[in-house]
Amino acid sequence: MVLLHSFTGSSRDMRLLANDLNAAGYAVQAPIFSGHADKTPLGPLSFGPDRWLAETQAAVRAMRREYGRVVTFGLSMGGNFALRALETMAGVVAGGAFATPLVDGSPHFARTVHRYMDYIVRESDQQADFGAAQGAIEHQRAALRHLAHLTIAAAPSVHVPVLLAQGGQDTVITPQTALRSLALFRGAPASLAWYPEANHILTADPHSQAQLSRDVLAFLARL
Repeated sequence: MVLLHSFTGSSRDMRLLANDLNAAGYAVQAPIFSGHADKTPLGPLSFGPDRWLAETQAAVRAMRREYGRVVTFGLSMGGNFALRALETMAGVVAGGAFATPLVDGSPHFARTVHRYMDYIVRESDQQADFGAAQGAIEHQRAALRHLAHLTIAAAPSVHVPVLLAQGGQDTVITPQTALRSLALFRGAPASLAWYPEANHILTADPHSQAQLSRDVLAFLARL
């Protein structure tokens, strides 16, 4: 299993799910994307999707060398990389995405970045120039949308099992976008797990975390 975290998140996003998968006998790798571990205000803006896709591919190749077959899942932005690996890499036999802004993007992307920067500034002695960061935020948004468009274009050609998950109370993306994403995978055995009371971080939200783990394990048992 390769588990991929969200934008401005870390592998902690996936810790509870990883623990449940480990307990069920699955090997898990949860890499941290470049720029997300250094705790600087502009960290996630200092790299981009090309770098993170390469890191995803490296994790998949490492797991494939060890185990032969790989399943990729990701939260929010990480779901885009998980699906892209599923579409393009040999040995990925299934996968999916949790609360991933695939079709409609994230209408609050800039707000997410600003909140991250605020948090880092509060927790450290560092300073951040929010005005100067605006150009980098827009560039990052465009780069992530480009990757999403590649994923969307390839989705109809996917024939391996896909699991999408979405919270009904998501305040980061529009919850109904998950239905549009599901429709893209018309050539695959694709399903949607819906958590009506959950917000965005499905892997930690008390309204979804335990059930999500059960749903993922049930999905894996069918492979």
